[in-house]
Amino acid sequence: MLAAPPHRVAPSDFPDRFRARVELQGAILAAEELSHVGEWYPRCHGKDDWNVRQYARATGLGAREYRVVRGGSTQDVYRSSDLDHAAAVREALNELESQECRADTTAQNSSS
Repeated sequence: MLAAPPHRVAPSDFPDRFRARVELQGAILAAEELSHVGEWYPRCHGKDDWNVRQYARATGLGAREYRVVRGGSTQDVYRSSDLDHAAAVREALNELESQECRADTTAQNSSS
């Protein structure tokens, strides 16, 4: 079995662990939002932390859209008009990957 790349959460664990982390941040995402993140997360490669960026929306005067992206990438895993939800997604992804990194380091140290 292939191991997940560094800073990546194993695909089989991702949906449940992600949803739980987002809920711990105080946000409840719709099933479509969770599905979208689950679909796009594996496509956003890298080791940088996740960030929230603000964009002007194409519709609605003065409307803002918040996107969760990795580092300097423009590829987003989540979009919302709710900054709190975007921040919860960012925190959940960063926490999950941080846990994964610590687990990998512990496993490497114990096998040495």
